[in-house]
Amino acid sequence: MNVVVGGASGIGEATVRALGGNTLVADRAGGDVYCDVTDRASLDAVAAQVDRLEALVVTAGVSPAMADARTILDVDLTGMARVLEAFDPLVGEGTAVVCIASMAAHLSTVPDEMLSLIDDPMNPSVLTMTDSPAAAYLFSKVGVMRMVRRLAVPYGRRGARIVSVSPGVIATPMGEKEMASENRAVALVQASASGRPGRADELASVIAFLCSDAASFVTGVDLLVDGGATAALGR
Repeated sequence: MNVVVGGASGIGEATVRALGGNTLVADRAGGDVYCDVTDRASLDAVAAQVDRLEALVVTAGVSPAMADARTILDVDLTGMARVLEAFDPLVGEGTAVVCIASMAAHLSTVPDEMLSLIDDPMNPSVLTMTDSPAAAYLFSKVGVMRMVRRLAVPYGRRGARIVSVSPGVIATPMGEKEMASENRAVALVQASASGRPGRADELASVIAFLCSDAASFVTGVDLLVDGGATAALGR
């Protein structure tokens, strides 16, 4: 069975279509089963419905235009750790896990002194590490990428794979909120090699590939899918 956490809209909804049948949609706002990444009990309830986990895709998240810093950290960083912990007993031979990070993690750096806390996502102090939504988003997405790298070897010993995908600005409800805000999303789109926002189905096709046997030698890395925005900035 495939599971898409956050699969009721945006990139998650497109991923459900790309993965096809036998996919469980877990979301706070619809889908097959209720799921809240800030509530471990709801995650355990979803995991209990899965016999064999073929693919786990975690697209649930909030952006700086949607929430305050504490909420972003709780959903995007600690929430990701909760999902991976809840599904860990199901990770086995042939399982592929895809976690959504962000282009933001490629555009800025995190001070070295913050990394030890970012790497301890279940620590309650994580939720108060910054008051800035933009910084919280950056810390969260860097944390997701580092989480993937840490888990790659233990997953590999079980015959499983884990990767992250870093979208650029995508024409989803979240992306549209960012473009309508005073954040630099519009400028990033205009400066990018493609000159446009990405489509949800374009991200979903990449995610579906990473979940497939065609990507059987891909693990422990982040794949940047940003229409050339990072390249345009010389990063």
